[in-house]
Amino acid sequence: MNRLPALALLAGTLAVATAPPLILLAGVPAFALAAWRLLAVALILLPLALLPLLRDLRKLSRRELCWLGASGVLYGLHFGLFNLAFSHTSKESVVVLLGAQPLLAAAIGAIWLSEPITRRMLLASAVAIAGLGVFVWHDYTFDSAHLVGDALVLLCGVAIVASYSIGRRLRPRMSLAGYLAALYWMGGLTCLGVALAMGDPLWGYGQDQWFWLTLAVLVPTLVGHSLFHYVVKYVPVFYVNLTILGEPILALLIMYGLRNEYAVFGDSTLTPLQLVGGVLLMAGVAVGIWKRKEVKP
Repeated sequence: MNRLPALALLAGTLAVATAPPLILLAGVPAFALAAWRLLAVALILLPLALLPLLRDLRKLSRRELCWLGASGVLYGLHFGLFNLAFSHTSKESVVVLLGAQPLLAAAIGAIWLSEPITRRMLLASAVAIAGLGVFVWHDYTFDSAHLVGDALVLLCGVAIVASYSIGRRLRPRMSLAGYLAALYWMGGLTCLGVALAMGDPLWGYGQDQWFWLTLAVLVPTLVGHSLFHYVVKYVPVFYVNLTILGEPILALLIMYGLRNEYAVFGDSTLTPLQLVGGVLLMAGVAVGIWKRKEVKP
């Protein structure tokens, strides 16, 4: 893989891994949190992105505009559903079910983008998912009470894979700034509408909550997700989603490191078996992206 996309994937994964801890620390209702994250980034980018966005929109066909709108809505739903899942399932279930994301990406990429499924992709997925399983083996138990939350994790995975797949087609036709602006505005407005319909409060949070929310805006959203949208122009959606598998492992490591400072992470653990699982997962990611060819940035 070329150096710039590889570095962007690595930096994006590290940044996005802070999202689960920040979501739990903020304690903000799911779709209100998603609306704040997306709309705040949209406003931050507005001075730089407005003119590129207007130029891009004039170049797109009506069909492409519809796809762009769908990508933004799906992107927003991913944020809201991911936040909501933490209220309905365990952290371990989130980790396990995120393993389906690269497989979904491979299937959608093959069907819609004609991106072939290779033996390397299957091997990388098998090794990475095995690593996920080892990582949560000690703590994971199936709980029928978590079925709603588990379904939300799967739905948010489908939403983000579909959004990235649409972006794979649109990004060559759009500037990065214009595409990001469209996505953040559409996704943010989608989440805002859902938050208002559900009665999620948008104001009245404590000072600590605003602090963690601000960090969630700046680090995993502005930095992390923007880097993924840069990469998706050059790298098939399977490899983007395979790399993202490192996010929950890194997130749980962050939670473990902060377990003594914040009660919300008090039950976080880190055992030798979990370390083995994390190494196995990273090996799967390495198998997938090592010496892969893609469009030059």
